[in-house]
Amino acid sequence: MRQLLKKMKNNFIENAYFIRKRLVCVIFICFIIIFSAYNMYINADEIKEAFFECVNDVRKDPEELQEHISSFEQELEENFAYKMQFIECFGFVQKTLNKKEISNFTYIKDNTGSLHYASFYRDDDNNCFEYAMRVKRLKDYVSKYDTEVVFVVAPSKYVASDSRFSKDMPVNDPQVLVDETLFYMNRLGVDTIDLNLYFPNEEIPYEEAFFKTDHHWTAPAAFYATEILTDFLNEKYEYNLDCDKYLTKENYRKEVYKQGMLGSMGRATGFQYSGLEDMTVLYPKFQMEIERTFIERKEKSITTKGDIIGTIILPEKLIQEDIYSDSQYSVYLNSIYAYEQIKNLSNPNGKKILMIRDSYFSPVITFMTPMCGQIDAIWNLTENHEIDIEQYIRENQFDCIIIEVYPYNIGDSAFQFFMDDLVGGEE
Repeated sequence: MRQLLKKMKNNFIENAYFIRKRLVCVIFICFIIIFSAYNMYINADEIKEAFFECVNDVRKDPEELQEHISSFEQELEENFAYKMQFIECFGFVQKTLNKKEISNFTYIKDNTGSLHYASFYRDDDNNCFEYAMRVKRLKDYVSKYDTEVVFVVAPSKYVASDSRFSKDMPVNDPQVLVDETLFYMNRLGVDTIDLNLYFPNEEIPYEEAFFKTDHHWTAPAAFYATEILTDFLNEKYEYNLDCDKYLTKENYRKEVYKQGMLGSMGRATGFQYSGLEDMTVLYPKFQMEIERTFIERKEKSITTKGDIIGTIILPEKLIQEDIYSDSQYSVYLNSIYAYEQIKNLSNPNGKKILMIRDSYFSPVITFMTPMCGQIDAIWNLTENHEIDIEQYIRENQFDCIIIEVYPYNIGDSAFQFFMDDLVGGEE
């Protein structure tokens, strides 16, 4: 009898264990289903729009099915209910545990609290020579119009001499790729500027050159880089850009906005983990009449006209209530559009420049505008079906074409132009 009762007891305990496991599993599945339904309900409009956009893209270009599906999945991730609350909770736990890495080593934190990209393995890009050849073909094509071409590499946030970690970390250092790309550019006769050589410096120390929560540089660093770029253009090509009048610190007003900046890295990890930081903005003391045309999504063109402040410097970006929607860095040109054209109506005879660039050069374009007559800017990572860079160059003439690339963006997608050899008579 005792053995029977003992056996029954053991069976009950064993069955209770599996019952609890099944119960937890059922509860978890029900939670996922309910939460998914709730997420689709509150984001119905955004999800519906993304779905139909994906369907239309597939109909137009069925060969890129996987890419269109990936874009739809990205939209679903962006419209995830309570997304930032989950990220903030996770970031708080990571900070409480004093973790120096987050999201499976997507980002790592140095001793100053600055976030960096991480990578255990470096993907060798063996196409650096091809990228240089594309720029060389572009240079050869526009040479008949006496158009100058300059290739500029923006500085990397990781600086071996200044970025210190409490222990060994798999930092993603792009300098090898930068050096190889510049080597081929110089070898093919393309004028280059490596801004990594200028930052940090005595005037702009490391802590003031880069944001802690973002991969971008600060406004003072971008201003310093504009001085380097304009000096190069004046000395190399005798452009006579009026730096003394429009590019001196005396002609700009400095404003510091306390604890309002949360960059892309900070939004990915949560401010509980990354913290907030100050945003320095440089406002010109002079006025100029600017006409700016830019293209938003779906090829919608918008034109604004007025003073520099209000057209290319947007103070409203500094006072937005939702710190997760965008960063204060967007005060300059609203960060980046696929295409924009900025005409300086106060200096109509100034140089006409094309910038093939990424978001790093948004403040540089802002600081250069007063010295130029027109600046056209194309995002170098934009798809050809939005803006065909090569076709645009063939249809327009410029005094100078500046190709700027952020080190981590060096790749095939950043050089989508002049991919084929020039035919006879084009050079």
